[in-house]
Amino acid sequence: MSSNLDKLEKELVQEEKRLTVLEGEKKKTKTKEVKENKSDDDKFVLQNAEEGKVVTRFPPEASGFMHIGHAKAALTNFLLSEKYKGRMVFRFDDTNPKKEDADYEKAIVEDTIALGVPISKLTYTSDRFDDMLEFMERMLKEGTAYVDDTPKEVIQKERMDGIASRRRDNTVEENLAMWEKMKSGNGEGLVTRAKMSYDNPNKCLRDPVLYRAVDHPHIRTGDKYKVYPTYDFACPIVDSLDGVTHALRTSEYNDRNPQYHWICDALQLRKPHIEDFSRLNMEFTVMSKRKLTMFVDEGMVEGWDDPRFPTVKGLLRRGLNVDALKKFIIGQGMSRANNFQEWGLIWNLNRNEIDPNENSTCRRYTCVAQDACVPIEIEGAPDFHEKEKLLHKKNEALGMKKFWYGPKVLVEEEDMVLCKDTEEITLMDWGNIILSGVERKTDGPAEKVLSAKAKLNLEGDFKKTKKLTWLADCPENKVVVELQEFEHLITAVKPDPEGDIKDIMNPDTKGVTMCWGEAAVKDIKKGDIVQFERRGYFICDKVVPHHVMLLIPEGKVKINHLSYWARKGRLAGAKPDEKKAEKKKEEGKAKDERGMSLEEKRAKKKALKEQSKGEAKPAAAAAPAGKKDLDASSLDIRVGKIVEIGDHPNADSLFVEKIDLGEGAPRTVVSGLKNFYKAEELNGKLVAVLCNLKPQAMRDVESCGMVLCASPADKNTVKVLDVPAGAKIGERITFPGYPAPATIDEIPKKKKDALLEPLNTDEHGNARWTGAVFTTTAGPVTSVLKSVLVR
Repeated sequence: MSSNLDKLEKELVQEEKRLTVLEGEKKKTKTKEVKENKSDDDKFVLQNAEEGKVVTRFPPEASGFMHIGHAKAALTNFLLSEKYKGRMVFRFDDTNPKKEDADYEKAIVEDTIALGVPISKLTYTSDRFDDMLEFMERMLKEGTAYVDDTPKEVIQKERMDGIASRRRDNTVEENLAMWEKMKSGNGEGLVTRAKMSYDNPNKCLRDPVLYRAVDHPHIRTGDKYKVYPTYDFACPIVDSLDGVTHALRTSEYNDRNPQYHWICDALQLRKPHIEDFSRLNMEFTVMSKRKLTMFVDEGMVEGWDDPRFPTVKGLLRRGLNVDALKKFIIGQGMSRANNFQEWGLIWNLNRNEIDPNENSTCRRYTCVAQDACVPIEIEGAPDFHEKEKLLHKKNEALGMKKFWYGPKVLVEEEDMVLCKDTEEITLMDWGNIILSGVERKTDGPAEKVLSAKAKLNLEGDFKKTKKLTWLADCPENKVVVELQEFEHLITAVKPDPEGDIKDIMNPDTKGVTMCWGEAAVKDIKKGDIVQFERRGYFICDKVVPHHVMLLIPEGKVKINHLSYWARKGRLAGAKPDEKKAEKKKEEGKAKDERGMSLEEKRAKKKALKEQSKGEAKPAAAAAPAGKKDLDASSLDIRVGKIVEIGDHPNADSLFVEKIDLGEGAPRTVVSGLKNFYKAEELNGKLVAVLCNLKPQAMRDVESCGMVLCASPADKNTVKVLDVPAGAKIGERITFPGYPAPATIDEIPKKKKDALLEPLNTDEHGNARWTGAVFTTTAGPVTSVLKSVLVR
């Protein structure tokens, strides 16, 4: 018995050592099948996988609704099993009888199938309860486990302090007697614990609990059992018995992996191969069941399928296409890096799925806001009549619709406020009209347009005119349509897990616009995804008592001026630039202070200014009178670390990088480095990032900085600047002779080129601005490319 325990302890130490080896070194050998399946840029792969023999598993607990994090786990397991022509086991983890709920089970099965994951057979951990009882008794007899009646709080403290339990050296007879007491239902407070180690540096290995006494009926087994295994004990056993070859777990379980293997060794079970992948976190999102429940209880959402929720039901209801979600998951691969994603990435992929460039099935329709439309009488227009019109100009196979024309039309007021009184404009798919007699109301906080007259001019040049959507103003052409738009439920980019969710709840997250839709709108059915021209893509949520359409985000930075939120801002008196600033404030996207609201950023900036007033300023050359010219002190260049990198969803030559700059949440930076580097060459690399550029949309992905590189004038070679290894993430790179101010303003767009022009490397490879070298606390920033430009 003692020798068996000693052997297991030695194996545990060896396992710990093995897991400290770098991931790239511990996975050197792969089977031929993997090599054939893996391209140079393929990140969605398994180690030690044989085609046709891979078995993965998805083990949800039926204690809540599936959210996008669970969806990632389900799809990762299924898609990898499919890739290697294997299978996936669907297994409910029902080891805690107090949490299991039949309604949740039903919802999880529905959601899993809705994600395109087939379930050939439902299995349960409870199917193996009898096996696990035998295994537990065997460990007690072999001395690799013991029964402990120490109070729970004391066990927790002893594990934290590395103190052995007084019950650790029980005799086999004592352990078996207490075990029988547990099984009979008289063992309240008793647990069984693995005899691993009481002082291992990895606290997960300090004699973890394997079984606990729970006198509560189970949803499937009733009152048959009075003891239940922990997930950590059940998981390796059932994985092994079910034939699982690859146990895929989120990286938060990494410290428990040696425990998983120890249990397999103790019971002489085949050890499945464990692979970790990053847990999915999304900006402006909480996924805690407790916190999401608060939104339901506070009446801020309709329920667990609310389109604002990150639940699978909510996302599918909002119009998320499953194929887009799969591409999003595959794009992340099996990376274990901090995974904090922007919703814009997934919605951009979604837009390409619901309305591809070829063979799109997304029909086009027109609508105008009921309380924000302007009637126009058109001189020279024919009487009201119908004509046939393509449902999609690029896909004739979708067929035709009837569209009304006539002498009276309705156009959007948000368009008309941008038009001059005598301007020539184009009514889309009809022709030009010349405005006259525009009636405006300007005595309020925002201009309103009440009506207008116009003259038909079908021969007019439409190349430089404003293109407006419109509706013939006749009773046959007015179908009631309700458009719903949504904002994030919380105002923090990256909410504090320990913070009070009520402090960051967004009180204004749903906007409703009642519209008149063209006659053909009546053909839209529930679940259809269509485009209302110049408004966006919508999914039909209801058709009774009228059509309710939910806006599907597209991942765009620009705000549509026809949107509910844009109109609300204009009517409140905000100018276009002010509306954009307000939008960014609401989204919490003060990019130079990720995770802070705009108010918090301003408060910090003010505090720094006040602090700097009392500090001695370094001597510097006198500046000329008037506004100071920009110099190296105007560059906010910081040390960053690329923690995640992937392909741009819309550009083959671009990378989308997540860069840790010590701001709490990583920044998104788009770069053109894909032509010069492989993703794995950059992942984990320290880089110099120019941080005070204005955020810029690069093919619909917002880039919040620039990775600085060295390159000759012909740009045939590009090398990322080399930051010294000892530099601290987030530290400001300084320039001798140019004292750094307390705060640094955003670089004006007009002065950007002139400010960056002096960046170069000298004959020694030192990066510099004119003659001032990039300096970090660990030394200068350099490049192998000498006497070249830095951009």
